[in-house]
This record gives sequence, C-alpha cells and structure tokens, in this order.
Amino acid sequence: MTRRFARTEKGQAEIAERRKNLRGKLRTVLFLVDPGKSLEEMSQQAAQIGAPDDAFAQLVAEGYIVELGGAAAAPAGASSSGDDIGDELERFRVAKAFMNDTIVDALGIRAFVFTLRLERCATRDDLAALLADYASALVRKLDRAEAAVLVQRTRELLKIS
Repeated sequence: MTRRFARTEKGQAEIAERRKNLRGKLRTVLFLVDPGKSLEEMSQQAAQIGAPDDAFAQLVAEGYIVELGGAAAAPAGASSSGDDIGDELERFRVAKAFMNDTIVDALGIRAFVFTLRLERCATRDDLAALLADYASALVRKLDRAEAAVLVQRTRELLKIS
C-alpha cells in the first residue's frame, strides 16, 4: 500500500503566510509534499536535496502534514485529486514562496537581485519566465541533482512541463 501525505491547515499557513517557523531543508520538504505522490517519491526528492532522513516524521509530529487514507482523515483544504493547491492565486503564492525560499537558501545574500526580480512577478507566467534564470542560479551553488529536484517541483507548482 502506498503512503501519501498532504499539508494540514498549519502547513498551508506556514507556506502561504510565510511564517518561517520551519527553517532550511525542513521548510523545503514541506513544499515537496503532494498528495499525488507517494512517500517513496517524495522521500527520494528529499534525499536529493539533503533533507534529514526523518523530515516527514518531523513534519507529521509538528502538525504540518498528515497521512492520507486508512485511519487518518484528509486535512481541511486537501483535495484527493493530487493537487492540494486550489485556486490560481494560491498556486502563484506557493510557487513564488518556494522559488524565493530555495534561492535564498542556496545563494544567501547573493540572491538579492533575483529576489527583486521575483517580487515584480504578478502571475504564474511571470514566474515561469524566470525559471531558466532560477535553474541557472541554483546549479551554480548546488549539485545538479539537488537543483533538478527544486526546478522540477517549481514546474509542478507552476503547472508547466
């Protein structure tokens, strides 16, 4: 049986409201959570970005994600369609926050110019237009496998192939 997880209201709020209660790789793993993916798939991605082995257990313990199916009920706001981000505005905000958090995590202060460009984005198309520069910047500081995971998740959040 395949284990699947979704963000709880607390997890959604952490991303949407940029609370930054989670730091570093654990916050990035929260962005990787997608009910359309198995725990095994997400764990592989988490390992590629250097997240702790117990990242998903930590997120469950702290109430940011919940296991779907079986005895666990679906969290409020989670959909079973494999897409836990409902409307266009929410999808834009989550993708923008993910791009910002991951680029700052990778580049530190050197991400300043990119984050200024990111702040001018008003649509998912604007974010998609920055994707090549985002990928290029990540590859300069991270290994290719880690950068590829972050770029692929960004594409998923933006709904582009």
